[in-house]
Amino acid sequence: MNLGSRIKELRTEKRMTQAELGRVIGVTKVSISGYENNTRQPDNSILLKLAGYFNVSTDYLLGKSNNKLSLSNGSAPVNFSVAKQSIPVYGMIHAGEPTFADQYIIGETPITDKIIDKYGRDNLFALQVDGDSMSKVIAPGFIAVFAKDCEVENGDICAVLVDGENATLKRFKETSKAVILEPESFNPIYKPLIFPKNIDQDFRILGKYVFATSLLK
Repeated sequence: MNLGSRIKELRTEKRMTQAELGRVIGVTKVSISGYENNTRQPDNSILLKLAGYFNVSTDYLLGKSNNKLSLSNGSAPVNFSVAKQSIPVYGMIHAGEPTFADQYIIGETPITDKIIDKYGRDNLFALQVDGDSMSKVIAPGFIAVFAKDCEVENGDICAVLVDGENATLKRFKETSKAVILEPESFNPIYKPLIFPKNIDQDFRILGKYVFATSLLK
């Protein structure tokens, strides 16, 4: 099954019109029609929004997998009716204040028992993505869930405080001479942040990326 067929199938299961789905995702009815007819391809941010809205993986949407619940792409298809627990979502994590300040909580997102059993509920936090520096992986506005106290390895995505600014998302890479925090964006303005090991490193890793979701209440 191809992308267009998947979108149409999921939309009709929800008894939605193309116009209704377009309003939810932020595109026109014509765009939804083009996706379903395979005459137009959604960009990565729209694909992630579709996957998040329908609670399926992007692999499933693209027809690469028949398993809706695949977590291979880092998205977690879960909803509030299935998940028994939730964790707070922060609108920002601000340097210079208590790391997880209650005044920045904007809601909650559901967490499955499987994720809680693996990482521990108190070891998880969620951050609403602001900006597009990681838009190839996580769409702006999505909720990214992280695990604290996890060893961050080369290639992992992490939430990090840099130079006293608010928390941001970057891919962590380490060489013998430096730590590199790399963006993965469709926007070319973002450049890697490089921290040579022979000087003080003004960054702090808050947590390792687990999955992203669009669900917030």
